[in-house]
Amino acid sequence: MSKITTDKVSIIIPIYNVAKYLPTCLDSVVAQTHQNIEILLINDGSTDDSGHIADQYAKKDARIHVIHQKNQGQSAARNIGLSKATGKYISFIDSDDEIKPNFISELIAPFTNSNLSLTVCGIHYKRLKTNSATDVYINPLRSRRKVESFKAYILYLLAIDGRMYSSVNKLYHAEIAKTIQFDQNLNFAEDTKFVLDYLQKARGEISFILKPLYVYNFGTAGSTINRTATTWQNWQTSYQNLKHWLGRNPKLSEKFWLHLVYLRWRISHLRSIRRAKS
Repeated sequence: MSKITTDKVSIIIPIYNVAKYLPTCLDSVVAQTHQNIEILLINDGSTDDSGHIADQYAKKDARIHVIHQKNQGQSAARNIGLSKATGKYISFIDSDDEIKPNFISELIAPFTNSNLSLTVCGIHYKRLKTNSATDVYINPLRSRRKVESFKAYILYLLAIDGRMYSSVNKLYHAEIAKTIQFDQNLNFAEDTKFVLDYLQKARGEISFILKPLYVYNFGTAGSTINRTATTWQNWQTSYQNLKHWLGRNPKLSEKFWLHLVYLRWRISHLRSIRRAKS
């Protein structure tokens, strides 16, 4: 019989003007089958009813802790959550999204492997305006090859699909995640930088849960295409950050995958422009 992990998980949720979606998000979090959780709600200066909704949920569930602050942005809110987290593991959720009831239990189960640094699940991608949905990132990816460098493997993951780019749909070791900050000077791909910085420190294995346990609601104010994604300079900045992360004198295989990541980002930039126009 496999060991069941019951350690505490800190769930960090930044909140800004999401009164329409917040109850659904919080209902999905408090309903987790893994019940040893603390839910950190960082109300980042909301001007709608979001702060009141968060407080009302906190009154009904002692696992919920609300922090109210002046508007400083999502990265600052996540950083506050990191500083307050007391769990052994950490997960981030966007306040206009949802998670399946077994999200935490499925992501925490592989951590019985002492060499594991990160778990990643698939996403149920809901298009709210067209009332349609697609399950993504549920196909298997190869594991790291014996002769492959750690960074070449991470670049392969970045090139092959998009499951590694976001800080959500993942579970992290708190002792490592709490030593890293989201870059508050970035307003584009700051979560990708966080994931890369985390992996650089953790250096362990990655477990892919091929189930769509994270529900991404596309069509909310926070998820629509904005000019940060349509501005090529932002992609260039992210690429320079990636090259800095890779370091000097990269191996030939690392250069190969880095080039493929660049091509992928070029295509993603053009697609973001097309979606914004439509």
